Order: sequence, then structure tokens, then C-alpha cells
Amino acid sequence: MKISYNWLKEYVNFYLSPQELADKLTNAGLVVADIQSVEDDFCLDVEVTSNRPDCLGVIGIAREVAAVVGASVQFP
Repeated sequence: MKISYNWLKEYVNFYLSPQELADKLTNAGLVVADIQSVEDDFCLDVEVTSNRPDCLGVIGIAREVAAVVGASVQFP
């Protein structure tokens, strides 16, 4: 699943670079296969396994990011 780095920052307050975030997510079990630069944003390609359907959307990935960085999710 491809997800915008800036979108994640709208839901979770964190100060990690895209690569640092990818490393933390990979260590938590969500493999980030690729990071692409897109204009003024980055696109993270997250490999979501069949046992993690909760991570098939922006909110699900944001919850995982919040758990990894020790923050809370800010819902719209």
C-alpha cells in the first residue's frame, strides 16, 4: 500500500525522517519496501500482510506510526 508521508504527519505528530520512520515501521512488522520522492512529499510503499487488514488505510497506518513513535493519533 502506498501512503503519503505528509498525510501521516497530519494524523500523528512526529519528527522522524522518512527513512527513520520506514526503519521503525519495518522493525515493528510493517515492511516498507520503497520510499519515493514525489514533489514536496514522500511516498512510502508499505507491504501489508493478510493478517493486518487494519493497516489497509491511512488511519490504520497512522495508528501503527503512533504506537511506534509513542504519540497519539489526531483524528480529523
